[in-house]
Amino acid sequence: MSDQDSQASKRTNQIKEVPSHVKMIMASISSFAKDGRYSVDELERIITIALEDGEVDQDEQRVLRSILSKARDVPFDDEVRPYINSLTKLYL
Repeated sequence: MSDQDSQASKRTNQIKEVPSHVKMIMASISSFAKDGRYSVDELERIITIALEDGEVDQDEQRVLRSILSKARDVPFDDEVRPYINSLTKLYL
């Protein structure tokens, strides 16, 4: 195996091991880029990533806090506010 193949293999393995808080950030960017706001479904998708291992760790809390702060600052549907409040009480 050449040196380049070895490096490519290492990068592939590293990509498979993306931390959940980074996945949350990527999901957040994707959701927010669509229309500049978050829906309950989008926020639920983000918190589901954090809960994949059964807990919300400090990095996930930091990212969630940032996402929810941003979500409060943009227009949203009436159903989003109570969901933001619930996520805040449960996980932050």
